[in-house]
Amino acid sequence: MARVCLLRVYEKDEVLFFQDEKAHGFYVVADGRVKVQRTGVDGREQILHMFGPGDICGEVPVFEGEAYPASAVAVGSLQTVYIPRKAFLALGRERPEILLEMLAVLSLRLRRFVGLIDDLSLKDVSARLAKVLLDLQARTGTATVKLDSTKTTLASRLGTIAETLSRTLRKMQAAGIIRVDGRSITIRDTDRLIELAAGERL
Repeated sequence: MARVCLLRVYEKDEVLFFQDEKAHGFYVVADGRVKVQRTGVDGREQILHMFGPGDICGEVPVFEGEAYPASAVAVGSLQTVYIPRKAFLALGRERPEILLEMLAVLSLRLRRFVGLIDDLSLKDVSARLAKVLLDLQARTGTATVKLDSTKTTLASRLGTIAETLSRTLRKMQAAGIIRVDGRSITIRDTDRLIELAAGERL
């Protein structure tokens, strides 16, 4: 793999690739974070993924030889390993196990998309937010978690707007489920948060 890799560095808000741009390769995040988003005809953005160190980004069109289905933007300072499409496929013909590993990544990504579609189509904002908070709690193992993005970015990821997200946070706080202090959120009632994530009304 080292034979075909290139180091690429980006600053905050720099674009790795644009939606509908021809795909010539994919990226592995070395340090920093990347958001992958689609933009509708009305200008609204939907964040599809947030990637961190070790994650693969932009790999889907590499196999079909088409355009990127979404744009990728650096959240902050970012270092990536860029892998050109032609070199990777040539390497894959020599070492088929590499392609099998990539297939596993794509399968996991598909499962995540099914969950995203389910959340956006069947659950309200409070359920989607509850799921994010529970995921953060599970990752950190603490009752107090810190949002890993701005409220505007999180709102886009949840398929809503910042005002609706802020209103939902206030309602959760008023109900005694969480306590909000800037980006820090203390989960006071995990059981109730689980109920919300399952689809119960706030």
